[in-house]
Amino acid sequence: MRFSSISKKLLEIKWRMDTLSWVQLTFTIMFFLIFMVIPLILVSKSAFTDDIGRLSFSWFGLIFNDHFFFTNPLSSILTSSFVQLEPISNTLYLTGIDCGVLFNTLFVALITTIFSTVLGVTVAFFMARYKFWGKSVFQTAMIIPLLSSPFIGAIGIKRMIGINGVLNLLFYDTLHILPFRIVIDGLAAVIFVQVLSFFALIYINAYTAFVNIDPTLEEQAENIGSRGFHLFKTITFPLAMPGIVAGAILTFILSIEDLGTPVVFHDNTQATKLLSYQIFSRIFAPTGDINPIAPALGFILLVVAIMGFFVMRKYVSLRRYAMISKGGTWNPRMTTVSKKRTIVILAVLILTLGFALIPHTGIILLSLAKTWGVTILPTEMTLSNYSLLFEDTGVAGSVYNSLFYCISATIIITILGTSAAYVISRKNIPGKNALDTLVTMPVAIPGIVLAIAYFTTFLHTPLSPLISPVPLLITSYTVRKIPFTIRSVFAGLQQTPETLEEASLSLGASSTRTFFRITMPLILVNILAGGMLSFVYSMSEVSTSLILGGVQAEAAPLTWKMKDVLWQVSAGPFMAAVLGVLLMVIQIVVITTVNRILRQRLSVITGI
Repeated sequence: MRFSSISKKLLEIKWRMDTLSWVQLTFTIMFFLIFMVIPLILVSKSAFTDDIGRLSFSWFGLIFNDHFFFTNPLSSILTSSFVQLEPISNTLYLTGIDCGVLFNTLFVALITTIFSTVLGVTVAFFMARYKFWGKSVFQTAMIIPLLSSPFIGAIGIKRMIGINGVLNLLFYDTLHILPFRIVIDGLAAVIFVQVLSFFALIYINAYTAFVNIDPTLEEQAENIGSRGFHLFKTITFPLAMPGIVAGAILTFILSIEDLGTPVVFHDNTQATKLLSYQIFSRIFAPTGDINPIAPALGFILLVVAIMGFFVMRKYVSLRRYAMISKGGTWNPRMTTVSKKRTIVILAVLILTLGFALIPHTGIILLSLAKTWGVTILPTEMTLSNYSLLFEDTGVAGSVYNSLFYCISATIIITILGTSAAYVISRKNIPGKNALDTLVTMPVAIPGIVLAIAYFTTFLHTPLSPLISPVPLLITSYTVRKIPFTIRSVFAGLQQTPETLEEASLSLGASSTRTFFRITMPLILVNILAGGMLSFVYSMSEVSTSLILGGVQAEAAPLTWKMKDVLWQVSAGPFMAAVLGVLLMVIQIVVITTVNRILRQRLSVITGI
């Protein structure tokens, strides 16, 4: 009986799979096995191996017995305060509470997620449900924070939030709005930067979820007396929950793996007491080999991230998220608000956007500054900083490197991502859910862990990063950013009727011809949008860029060069800001170009 069942399944697979599907499936699985699964298994194995190669928990013993890494958070919270007011200088210091590296990482991610979710969902609800003056402007402007990674944002923000920063000079010394100076540093600065960077991610997810809710469901609730907040609490919010949860968990994962922000605030010891920075600073032993404690720390970070990923999948998978809007041809519920409510909404949006643009304002001002004393604006401004892009061969080379790596990765991502999404969406075969998990899991793989895994796996092979980091940099970008394309293509396939493909097959066209002549044109918008997102996020990738790119300076990408010039003593922040502006311009050009080509069709995906 069991043999008969297996034979039946094999026949079913053979019937459902064609040559193209087998090629797509095989290449997808082989790529992820070689460049994600095996490296992660090997780096995890090294975390449980002692100096002489025996199975051991010694490295974890060192970590959990060291108060630097692991301490009782309750005692830290009871004996410390994250707010300190210094009466002499009339300055309020917000620094965070040091609970050891492990709990610091979790607390920062949790607080970032909470604030980002509240802010993102609020803004998304206003945008999705109300008509008001200036809405289109805010709808576009709210996407701007996505153009600034925490690394770039931290560079711009650092100048703004110090004791003599722009915000204190403007609101305390000049306008006298604040009763005291406010200094944000340490873990509080990390949270501040991450919230401003990540809330837009939740905004996009929540906005899409609100817009895609079938209005008849809310109308039926209204017919039986549900109104206002009760309607939102019982109907609207639960229906939008999958998208909101997806954005919140993704924000949590991105927060715990963020390396750029602690790198910028590394002069504050508390800001460096996060897992990502500790792995970065300890990855190499004095002998040049991998420091064995780094894989152990990386394993802890990986476990936390993957746990978050599976929690996210419990609430929403690619399929469930896409199915919210499958077949929906309705117009979203929209209410025209009164003048008073318009003023309130505009006030909230202007305040939110003002804070969201602090990183961009700071990075642009820094890029134009020749000197900057204790003044609101730079003491002396110049365009000569931008000559660095042409005069410094190292900078120009890093720009070229990043473009080459990201374009190469995007091509691979588009091919593999479209193939994986097609098999998952169209082929009902055993193991499809496992494949779904495999290809979407990279969203939870911290870049710094993947970089260590590549060193561990390929150090003594022709792909060794010591020989050339280029292949592994392209591969790391591909692995980490492919979920954006897969998610976009999958959503397109779910919203495309299969009857069109079935009609093509019934007329005698091969499955390959049908895929290229029918399926791909129908989902071209999704493929281009997904590829665009993957390219944009690859350009701003920090973790693998700093570790793999730092092996050979001439092969390093743009973000590694930003860190390199940032740590220079004199004009470092100014030069790093120039590169940050360049990176944002490249991202804006890509998004604007694709949006212009696709025009209104892209609005379905981006919400712009």
